[in-house]
Amino acid sequence: MLRTIVSGVAIAGVAFMLVVTMQEPGAWPALAAALLFAMGCLWERRYHAAQQGFPQDTRFNLTGERFVDPETGRVTSAWVDPATGERRYVDEGDPPSPSA
Repeated sequence: MLRTIVSGVAIAGVAFMLVVTMQEPGAWPALAAALLFAMGCLWERRYHAAQQGFPQDTRFNLTGERFVDPETGRVTSAWVDPATGERRYVDEGDPPSPSA
C-alpha cells in the first residue's frame, strides 16, 4: 500500500515538474530529479516483487492460501495457474510475532 502511494506521489511530482518546466525552462534539473525518483520507485516495485519470488507471469493468481512453512518457519502464499492447475509457493517473509 505504501509503495502505491509513494509511486503515485512520484508520478504526480513528475507531471507537476513537467508543467513547471514548460513555463520556466530553467527548472529542468528539478524535472530530472523527479523523473529519477519516479523511475526508482517503479523499479523498486518490480524488483521487490521479483526478489520475493512472486510469479511474474500474469497467468498465476493468488489463491488466498497463506501458511507458515514448517521447514523454514516463514509465511508462504500459494499461487495457481487456473488453466493448468500448476501451483507456486512464495515466501512472504517472517511470521508475525506473537502478541504479548
